[in-house]
Order: sequence, then C-alpha cells, then structure tokens
Amino acid sequence: MNIRHLLSAGVIALAACATSDQQSAAPATDIPAFQHAPLSSAALIEHVRVLASDQFEGRAPGTEGERLAIDYIERAYAAAGLEPGVTLPNGQRSWVQETPLVAATLTTPPTLTLSGRDGARNYTYATQFSAWTRRVDSPVDIQNAPLVFVGYGINAPELGWNDYEGVDMHGKIAVILINDPDFETGDDRGFGGRAMTYYGRWTYKFEEAGRQGAAGAIIIHETAPAAYPWAVIQSSTGSARWDIVRDDRGAGRAGFEGWVTNEVAMETFRRANLDFNELKSRAQRRGFRAVRMNLNGSMRLETRVEQRTTYNVVGTLRGTQRPDERIIYTAHWDHLGHCPAVDGDDICNGASDNATGVSALIELARRFSAQGAPERSVTFIALTAEEQGLLGALYYMQHPLFAPRDTVAAINMDGINSFGRTRDIEVRGFGQSEMDDLLTTAIQAQGRRVAPDSSPEAGYYYRSDHLHFAQLGIPVLYTSRGSDMVDGGVERGRQLGAQYVANNYHKPSDELTDAWDMTGGAEDLEALYAVGHGLADGNGWPEWRATSEFRAAREASRR
Repeated sequence: MNIRHLLSAGVIALAACATSDQQSAAPATDIPAFQHAPLSSAALIEHVRVLASDQFEGRAPGTEGERLAIDYIERAYAAAGLEPGVTLPNGQRSWVQETPLVAATLTTPPTLTLSGRDGARNYTYATQFSAWTRRVDSPVDIQNAPLVFVGYGINAPELGWNDYEGVDMHGKIAVILINDPDFETGDDRGFGGRAMTYYGRWTYKFEEAGRQGAAGAIIIHETAPAAYPWAVIQSSTGSARWDIVRDDRGAGRAGFEGWVTNEVAMETFRRANLDFNELKSRAQRRGFRAVRMNLNGSMRLETRVEQRTTYNVVGTLRGTQRPDERIIYTAHWDHLGHCPAVDGDDICNGASDNATGVSALIELARRFSAQGAPERSVTFIALTAEEQGLLGALYYMQHPLFAPRDTVAAINMDGINSFGRTRDIEVRGFGQSEMDDLLTTAIQAQGRRVAPDSSPEAGYYYRSDHLHFAQLGIPVLYTSRGSDMVDGGVERGRQLGAQYVANNYHKPSDELTDAWDMTGGAEDLEALYAVGHGLADGNGWPEWRATSEFRAAREASRR
C-alpha cells in the first residue's frame, strides 16, 4: 500500500498547459483547478495532457508510471468529492483494490524452429512471431512437438462444435485461426454470423488450448479477422506478460502462447503440403476434424518470474436512500509503457487508449458531485492491466467489492471521441440489454441517434473490461464514438477511425496533439451521465435481452 496520497481540493493547483510539442518536458502532475465545467472538452483534455505525458512513461503496471497515474487518480477522485471505495478487513477505507498478479518477462529473445522433411527453419521474434508463457516455472522448453491444425480452436458443446474432437493435444502445438467460423461467410452457424462471439477472441483460444493440454498454441495472424495489423502484436513483444495468480501456477495453460505472421503461416502450410484456404473452408463447417501437419515445433522460453501487486482505483459517491444499490463506471488506467521505438520514440503514451477514459471517469465524478448525491451509490473504478488481458476486471470478477445482485448496471469507457462532434454514438454489443434503450432516450434528447456496432466481426464487446462485469450478470453499456461527423459526415468519420487504427493504436504516436477536438467526447459523456443518473435516482433494474449469453448469470445473482 505504497501509493497513498490524499490531497484536499483546497490545495489543488492548476496543471501546466504544455503544447503538444512539449510532450518530452516533464509536466506538473497536480490536478487541474477545475476552472472548466464538468464534461467540457477543455477539462477532459487537461487530464489527458498529464496522464499521457512522457513523464508517466505509458502507465505500465509495476512501473513509476503506475505510481504517478494512481496517485493522480486518487487525488482527482478526492477533489471531485468522492470517498475511498474499498473497505479493508480492518474496517479502514482505501482508494485501491490490491490486485496480485504474476509477471513473466523474457530474459532473452526466443527462436521458433519448425522442422520437417525439408529440414529446419528458424523464425525471428517480434518480426515473424510473438510468444510468451503464463507458466511461472522457468524455463519452458518444448522440443520437436508435432503441429496440429485445429481450425478455429473452439469447443462449444451447446453448439455441437468441437475442433479438438478425436485428437489428444498433450505434447502437441495447436495452430489456430483467429475469429469465428462465421466471419468470412457471414452464415450463422451459431457464432452470430459476421459478429464475433467470445469464441473468436484470442484469449478464449489460448484458454481452450490449455484446457486441451496443448504444449503450445499459435494463432495465425490475419489483419481483417483480427481487426488490427501485425504492428499491434509487435508492440507488446518484450514487455512483461501478466496473469492473475493461479493456484496451479499456470500449469493449466499451454507451455507457450503466441502468434505467427500470415507469411510464416502460409510458408508452413506449403512445407506441410497442405492447402491453407481449403483447410480454412473445412474449418468453417461443423464436423471439422483436426489435421496433423507433419511438422514439429521447438521453442525455449527463459523468463524472469515475479509476483507484483497492482491496483484498481475505486471512488464512490454514496447514495442517500439506497447506498447498497449502485451504478458503476469503469475505464482502464494502464497502457503499454515502453514499446518498440518508432523514429526514436519508445513510449506508448496511450492518450486515446485510455487516458481519455480515465479523464472521463474523473469528469463524470465531478458531474455527479455537482448535481448532489443521488439515491443510489455511484462508483468509479479505474481498472488495471486491461492491456494484459482484462486482468484488473478479471480479478474484480473473482473478488467483487460490491455484490453483483445489488449492482444495477455498469458503463465502460475505453477510448473517448477526440475527433469532433458526431450525429451518432455507436453501441458495442448492441441488442444485448435494455441499457441500449436508456442510451437511446438520452441521445435522442441531444438530437442525435444511436448506431449499432459497425464492426461486430471485430468482437469489441469481448475486448474490454466490461466483459467480466457482464459475466457477473451485471448489465453493461459500452459505447464507441459515432462515425457520422458533423464536419465531414460518415466518410470522414470512417477515415479518421481507420487512420487511428493503422497509425496510432498501440504505438508511440497515440499522443495528445493540437488536432484533438473533444467536443464530441464531452457530448457523448453527457449522454452516459444521463443514463447513470437516471438509474441512480430511479428504481429501475435494466435487464439482459432473452438472447444474451449473460442473462442466466443475472438471474442467478438476483435469486
């Protein structure tokens, strides 16, 4: 508990207002003096300017950047009028939920060797493959393990689908396609058509390979079904790989997990005399059977393993009538820290992802405080280790601070609009719950409209922290900026979004610049405030739709 500072609002000073080309200078980390109204674009940008500065070094867990970020959030919560949201065993109150994790850092870059009748070929870490281990016993040494193509690597008994049927994966390496079997065809074979389900997420595929006893698991990278280029995967190479502390010390996971580039995969299938496109087509149909590739893989991972404690930062505005019932707002505070350098810059500042979300948490807290405490409690959680697999949210799911049955709803913010005003707002996972209806009412009051997920095939609903709150049964709302720009329409909105993913996402260039315009972000947050405030001052309990996979968990918790 070494990250403890409480600063009263009376001693808060104005943050230095550096321009975008002063990023390398160390800015003041005082909380802005709130000369702006809550949810104004200027107020949002002032927080981002500090949180995404080089001084915070990309806010990686376990670093000085973490200490600075958590200290800043605590002081901002206190200045906004919140109280510490965590009750310790001794009855004292704290701003943080301790989140014990285990980190494995590669001590030397590994080599992937694939051997067959034509000899052995070595592949280069970061440029041709990425690999890590979630086992805490070092080293992991896998030699001459047979490669088995397991299609999409899905075992879904409720759908009559098992890509592992008839194959014993112990001692073998699973070679896996990304996304769902429905992605390319659009036909709904139980996986939502083009919309990704959790079975399409890389996290699930590695989990299932471990359950099957695989020695290793390799996902084939393809930009369209992955929804991001190889550079995004490359940006995480070399950094510590985190996991929750598991009783089995990670023995239930594959010895190594990783990705290969599409070029390496195509070469591998040619060496195995296998037609990749034909096998992919077969894998998209029920009844697919895994295929031995007649190649063996070898890899040795030497890691430095250590347990670390990171923190979810929790502040609460206590309800006046029903304080045990609450609405939760979430955003992850962490980013990648130092990453592969681009033009000499090796700090992934994470301005959009997700300093904007933390800024939104702080300003929403100010907005609620300015309105006065509602009947139900409102809690604001800045979650840790999202970039390492939603681990802060996963830990919260396993150790909830507040009873799920008493949690009315949750609203997650992962990247706030910095491009300008839009005529719409997008809902990730549209159709999952009645939260959509509440947002529609708030957005229509602004003269705007709600748009369904424009890229459900990317699986964004399963790629941010709200997933684990949904798994607790809590109805969650997760929005994204709209595409229909007031200045430039849909064409400009889509162009800006594509440019961000291609050029800035998980790269050092995700920085605050003079081009930022958060007027649209502030407008979106006013709608999210209206949804939360309506629930906090009302009696409603939004429900999951009958078709949602999370409905059963809610019904169980309410019983």
